Amino acid sequence: MKIVVIGSGTAGSNFALFMRKLDRKAEITVIGKESTMQYSPCALPHVISGTIEKPEDVIVFPNEFYERQRIKLMLNTEVKAIDRERKVVVTDKGEVPYDRLVLAVGSKAFVPPIKGVGNEGVFTLKSLDDVRKIKSYIAERKPKKAVVIGAGLIGLEGAEAFAKLGMEVLVVELMDRLMPTMLDKDTAKLVQKEMEEHNIAFRFGVGVSEIIGSPVSAVKIGEEEVKADLVLVATGVRANVGLAKEAGLDVHWGIVVNEHLQTSDPEIYAIGDCAEVVDGVTGERTLSQLGTSAVRMAKVAAEHIAGKDVAFRPVFNTAITELFGLEIGTFGVTEERAKKEGIDIAIGKFKGSTKPEYYPGGKPIYVKVIFRKDDRKLIGGQIVGGERVWGRVMTLSALAQKDATAEDIVYLETAYAPPISPTIDPVTVAAEMALRRFR
Repeated sequence: MKIVVIGSGTAGSNFALFMRKLDRKAEITVIGKESTMQYSPCALPHVISGTIEKPEDVIVFPNEFYERQRIKLMLNTEVKAIDRERKVVVTDKGEVPYDRLVLAVGSKAFVPPIKGVGNEGVFTLKSLDDVRKIKSYIAERKPKKAVVIGAGLIGLEGAEAFAKLGMEVLVVELMDRLMPTMLDKDTAKLVQKEMEEHNIAFRFGVGVSEIIGSPVSAVKIGEEEVKADLVLVATGVRANVGLAKEAGLDVHWGIVVNEHLQTSDPEIYAIGDCAEVVDGVTGERTLSQLGTSAVRMAKVAAEHIAGKDVAFRPVFNTAITELFGLEIGTFGVTEERAKKEGIDIAIGKFKGSTKPEYYPGGKPIYVKVIFRKDDRKLIGGQIVGGERVWGRVMTLSALAQKDATAEDIVYLETAYAPPISPTIDPVTVAAEMALRRFR
């Protein structure tokens, strides 16, 4: 079987490795625009700050590793078209035939049409090349003031990196809070407070109307001119759907797939940032542009091509980050989104400590859980704290994926040891607060 993968990022690279484990005889070819296989986009801000020394350090495996697995690499190669009738991929280096085709074409940074956005000193943060350009600019220009447009994950992690390098940072966000698709106002304020203590300022409810100078010297926020030596545009990403659309496949926000990750052409699959899957709360179509989702999609697609009856489950988009030592975890719907979707909810909140009050070294933690009222099922959660957020948000997300109710979490068996956790865990207390609203 000839299997061709378009895209050498997280989804495409992992698919090729999963496929090789399942089928030792398949001819697997990966076509990618970049010169390397999978690297970690989530690690890029840490390369800018210097926490990770070199851009190359985030590359998972060298190209030779894949070649030893008898995976043919066509890197630095651009795909021009997909000819579904002849079952070939047309590239700038010739045609490649396929029996099964996997689209792992990822996403691209969305750059709004701001005047001056193409000026020197204005960057996006999506690729290794972006990081190299930013690091080179910082080394040459030694900027003192950075403006970040957008307060999502990439924007905040970029802001943290610049602050760690000694810059004064201003984050500008059109919405009324940071991480607006992932956090509600109450949890967002906790993150904002921590970042403000590290020389990062925020402007909400307003956008950048112009970037002045090349190299950058200032930005206009509304009609106000603010000095800036560097600008990071972090206004989100868009799924790459062009190839699929030109090939006549069904596309919407992303490439539409079924539960097996097959497109409208059953011999073509789509995985990763470009694939439009199903939301675990609403049942509507959505994107799941997370590294963990890309790996899971890669596994499901490989197994299905190998003949297994497997399905990619609806997503809760479980995510976590750390900013200046503060951990932020989230999954499912926010309170605001639930209300927009017309979902009647019960909310539980608890602010406490990660350890018993009598034990030294405990750190503040805030837990917010969201339940649907009609069936009491857990549909969302947000946790902000100084430590051990990862385990708690993972536990809650896993419970939500298994249709857990408020009662399930209230009576959940948890672990206790004074240096690690209290006898009654904060997630249990938060669920108890929500349960009272049902009575």
